[in-house]
Amino acid sequence: MPKHRKKAAPELSPWRRATVDVALGAVDAVSGALLDEGALGLETEDDETRAVPGRAHLPTGRAAVTGTFSRAPGLEARVAKRLAAVARFAEGAGDLELSWSDLFPEDWNAAFRAQWRPFRCGRRTWVCPSWERAQFRAERVGDGAAPLVLYLDAGMAFGTGMHETTQLCIEALEALAAPPRALLDVGTGTGILSIAALKLGAARARGTDIDPVAVRAALDHARDNGVRGFGADARMPDADGPVYDVVIANILAGTLLELKDTLLGALAPGGRLFLSGVLADQERAVREAYVAAGLAHVGTATKNDWVRIDLRRPS
Repeated sequence: MPKHRKKAAPELSPWRRATVDVALGAVDAVSGALLDEGALGLETEDDETRAVPGRAHLPTGRAAVTGTFSRAPGLEARVAKRLAAVARFAEGAGDLELSWSDLFPEDWNAAFRAQWRPFRCGRRTWVCPSWERAQFRAERVGDGAAPLVLYLDAGMAFGTGMHETTQLCIEALEALAAPPRALLDVGTGTGILSIAALKLGAARARGTDIDPVAVRAALDHARDNGVRGFGADARMPDADGPVYDVVIANILAGTLLELKDTLLGALAPGGRLFLSGVLADQERAVREAYVAAGLAHVGTATKNDWVRIDLRRPS
């Protein structure tokens, strides 16, 4: 009798995408929930963004928030449970709808190339994807300083410059009275903040990230941008001691609270600390925790519902 060959199991995608259709007023609550559950990155389509070619525009007043996750057992149930809580308590989230899709590496890259174009991220800083490099020419803004261009090919690492939290950090670096002697970039992702700091005149920068994909991406981007004095690794942020005159951390509020002692251990006397990735209703808790630890609150910057908290360590 002929033998029947066993069919090969279909290849599983390495990533899953959760798309949440929700009222505009609940976008921040949904975004925060997806990030808290481990989303590697977020995309939001709303009244102010252009629809992806081939897809219909969303109804006015609605948004689609898409989070990309590494495939893991129980992921769908965990995210659904968190969003059910958001639907109960967040204003305007009662009718949210969740759907899932697979994401393969080739799909990810194609989506980025179709949607990502050069844009300004800060007062003088521009971000340009690698495939636009040959033809892109940055524009000077008003009578300001010459434009500065960062070339990125983000892939799966966080930090394209499109999110408000990253833009707030870039603006903080641009506004420094003098370039850092040594900068620590916690949660470096693509390395965008370290590269910006080095192009703005920093002597050296170190990025840390728990994601090995991000560490490799940051090192590659630093090389592609021609900056020197950059290193990236997964060591604890305070492994070098209090030697950094600028520490910048663009991560989640809960993680900023957990890393408080670690960040303080890296910050030199008189150094500046910039905390981002914080929603407006989380600002007070984060700020008060760091002030109680001995830092001075210099100010808080806001972009939409996100904030950046600026602190200084006494000399």
